[in-house]
Amino acid sequence: MAESENNHILEDLEETFNRAAKHLQTIISGLSTGQLLNFYGLYKQAVIGPCNTAKPSWYQTQAKQKWEAWKSYGEISREVAMENYIREIARIDPNWKDDIKNSNSSWISVSRLTNTEEELADEDKTFLDWVKEGNESRVLEALKNIPILVDHLDDDGILPIHWAADRGHLAVLRSLIENGADVNSRDSDGQTPLHYAASCGHQELVKYLLSAGAVILKDDDGMEPQDVADQQTKAIFF
Repeated sequence: MAESENNHILEDLEETFNRAAKHLQTIISGLSTGQLLNFYGLYKQAVIGPCNTAKPSWYQTQAKQKWEAWKSYGEISREVAMENYIREIARIDPNWKDDIKNSNSSWISVSRLTNTEEELADEDKTFLDWVKEGNESRVLEALKNIPILVDHLDDDGILPIHWAADRGHLAVLRSLIENGADVNSRDSDGQTPLHYAASCGHQELVKYLLSAGAVILKDDDGMEPQDVADQQTKAIFF
């Protein structure tokens, strides 16, 4: 095949890919976090190539998820990534090419993962959504009806108490503990809520956790909460 023909095919592929990436913005509210992460990984692979950045720290939850989504595509070529991206858009919305012709939406970069938690209607939110938002009344209502939710692990091996510590929601954290959450519970990497609160700089949460019986434990990498704490929070431990 002549080089000029190859270049023409590549140009057509890139044009279709860019249109697909633009169309994603019109359907993003109906996609799950898993789907968005998949599109993120494919987009980065298509635009940049194989993942070339260091893995984020364990407490950078969203950044780590995005990195893992990109890294999962290994050494596949940019062209294959574009083809897979286009194919996935077509699978979700078979009429996407017709839809985009009638769309006046402006380009929005898809190189960052949209926070879908903010886009969910109340009736679509789960217990973990309420925890992440810091909605204490909803959390308490859910626990009253289904007490075992307090120990519900999400797909990343993170418990509600870890999310509350990560987001800095003291009232929700207290409610979870008062309803049976283990103050020293560990996530899939061996980190405790104290690790999360310390690394995120939530001083009041660190103080509360210590007063509630949190002990200094090492995670799977041998790190204690004070080892990952920011400067101000670190002072609480000494």
